[in-house]
Amino acid sequence: MQVTYDAAAGTFTLIGKIWSNTYPIGQLEAWLRFHVRQRDEHPKALDSYDKTIAGLEGLKARLG
Repeated sequence: MQVTYDAAAGTFTLIGKIWSNTYPIGQLEAWLRFHVRQRDEHPKALDSYDKTIAGLEGLKARLG
């Protein structure tokens, strides 16, 4: 999972193997919580959610 940030647009984009979507940066925390909850509810897919969570946490850390 790749996470990009567009400061000018105020958005971040999640880019997976077969999909991507762009969200307002103000929703970063909500999407991070969503993916953590999904990982907790669907433990067989840990690897997928772990990569997304790591990307979102990395962006959060970069933004301070």
